[in-house]
Amino acid sequence: MSSSRQRGFGTGDQSEGRPAKRVSLQTVGRLSVYRKVLEELYRDGAEFIHSHQLAGLVGVSPAQLRRDLASFGSFGNIARGYNVYQMSRTISRILGTDESQNVALFGVGDLGRALLSYRGFEERGFHIAAAFDVDPEKVGRVYAGRRCYHTDKLEEVLPEFDVHMAILASRPEGLQLLTDRICAAGVQGILNFVPKRVTVPAGCFVEETDITSKLEMLSFLARSDQVHDGEELESAGPGEPVAQDMTG
Repeated sequence: MSSSRQRGFGTGDQSEGRPAKRVSLQTVGRLSVYRKVLEELYRDGAEFIHSHQLAGLVGVSPAQLRRDLASFGSFGNIARGYNVYQMSRTISRILGTDESQNVALFGVGDLGRALLSYRGFEERGFHIAAAFDVDPEKVGRVYAGRRCYHTDKLEEVLPEFDVHMAILASRPEGLQLLTDRICAAGVQGILNFVPKRVTVPAGCFVEETDITSKLEMLSFLARSDQVHDGEELESAGPGEPVAQDMTG
């Protein structure tokens, strides 16, 4: 099984914004947070920012931030700091989100329709190009500008839209078989909102996101006097209340 939490990424050319050595997924996760904060700073009119200022905004040490960025080349200078716009664009290129990528959504229930209407995906470079469901009353209908296809047609439709990422928001029944078919059709990355774990072959990656499990963790933290603030902060990633590997 290939899990996005278990893998690092390989060597490349730093001049092209690719790492010269393997990079952990924790680093990749922090890059996403850096980019989000940089975009907010740019919208607020900031032109330059020093490493200790950016580190403070995202909740990491300046040394950690510099190590993360050093994996991908040289950023900024000591005198002026980082150019906010250029650094944001560079991180987008590293993450592969500087150009729009088509995504497929499986499951057009309440959650699926909410995801189709969410504009944040487009802002981050992800376009849900097609939706799939097995309900004959939904197949053929258009939701938020996207046509819903029957799941039986996925092998035909996914290549047509050049889809390499998928979001699972369907029912748990038959989820593993669906995942197998999606991966066989050329999808390499899957975001799973279904509260059921799936396995994927080598070369394909899955990120499990169990919303209910996250709420259970927050419920425990809010009620428990056994978790000290220092322990929580130590295990938390930037912008997250608890550790990333604690998914459902």
